Amino acid sequence: MRKTTYGLLLLALTLNIAAARPQGAAPAPAASSWDLLRKIVLVPGMSGQEGKAADFLQAALPASLKVQRDARNNVWFTAGEGKPHILFVAHMDELGYTVDKIMPQGTVLLKPYSSFLPQVSEGRAFVIHTAKGPVEGIIQPAADYYVSQTATTAGARGAQPAAGANRGAVPTQAANPPQGGQAASPAQAKAAPVAAGQNPPAAKPGAAGATPGFEVYLGVSTEQEARALGVAEGNPVLVKKKLVDLSPDIMATRAVDDRAGCAALLAAALQTDWSKVHGKTVTIAWDVEEETGLNGAQVLAKTLKPDYVFAVDTFVSSDTPLENKRFGDAVLGKGAVLRSIDTSNVTPKTEIRKVAKLAAARGIPVQICSSRGGNDGSVFVADGAVDIPLSWPGVHAHSFIEKIVKSDLDALTRLVMAIIEEWK
Repeated sequence: MRKTTYGLLLLALTLNIAAARPQGAAPAPAASSWDLLRKIVLVPGMSGQEGKAADFLQAALPASLKVQRDARNNVWFTAGEGKPHILFVAHMDELGYTVDKIMPQGTVLLKPYSSFLPQVSEGRAFVIHTAKGPVEGIIQPAADYYVSQTATTAGARGAQPAAGANRGAVPTQAANPPQGGQAASPAQAKAAPVAAGQNPPAAKPGAAGATPGFEVYLGVSTEQEARALGVAEGNPVLVKKKLVDLSPDIMATRAVDDRAGCAALLAAALQTDWSKVHGKTVTIAWDVEEETGLNGAQVLAKTLKPDYVFAVDTFVSSDTPLENKRFGDAVLGKGAVLRSIDTSNVTPKTEIRKVAKLAAARGIPVQICSSRGGNDGSVFVADGAVDIPLSWPGVHAHSFIEKIVKSDLDALTRLVMAIIEEWK
């Protein structure tokens, strides 16, 4: 009797829930590329150590797509059948450093594994990703950090040297002791004058006057304490990321290159009805080690033989007040970008026009521009693929404040979906 009562109650509850649900209600929409970008950009994935980024992508894709992943952490899936075979690829790796040496005083020397401008790393918060979890620290400024920065600024503005300084040189702290009549420190006293508009000479990491030191302070005072935190040689070290919303539709952060491309392909994969893709084969791939030599793409090129490859990566724009608009002039907020020419590839005019026509038919804003730099698609050309790079305009590439506009990323995602659906 009790079981019967419980059964009736459960049935009634089920019927009430069913009655409350609107008939024919649409499923929740897939996440937008903008929302996905805000998540994936925070996932660490230094070039050569992209495992966590690959985990994120693999977990986000439905099992029905039969996602594949190799030992290098390249991730991809293929849908449809027949010709043409079109491939979309975006790289998931980012720039960073590795732990090179742990010093007796507990600081950590870094080995650059990137193309960051050294000067911008000093005084920044970084995160060492250890087996025990993230460990935060600060890259210590060099002893003459303030002087070198003011010297560079003064030289750029054409400022005259301070009274008493050698003409054509910027005085050091030794020549200009701190306020209050305090004497300069021994390190300051040894600092040599720096020519106006130039950076001070580089020194050995960790040495006084080094520019930059690439030495991370962790808040400990011995090597043993640093190792107890989990810090070890070879750990990846990335800048502590922060999403800076300049407006509701403009964001600046680290690793927009190429997490925006990853987000656009992921959103397209989630929003496409793959059961309706006929008359072509489509592969979407997220590869590794692009920043260090297109290595992941070269691995994929051994097995994937597409007819067309659409490499999705950033377009380094000159859309700032001080840059020459005759090169790289893709305007932020004006849509996706077709990279007609870059250092690694020249896209045939026929294919540029084909993509532009498809975009126009769907009301997708695009810009056709040229750029420096290479793209992952170029490694597939030797086997006969046509490389058609797709981009979004961005400024301050490879910095900590790479900027992107939401409407440009939306346009790029829509363009990818249009190509998936209509390319012949």
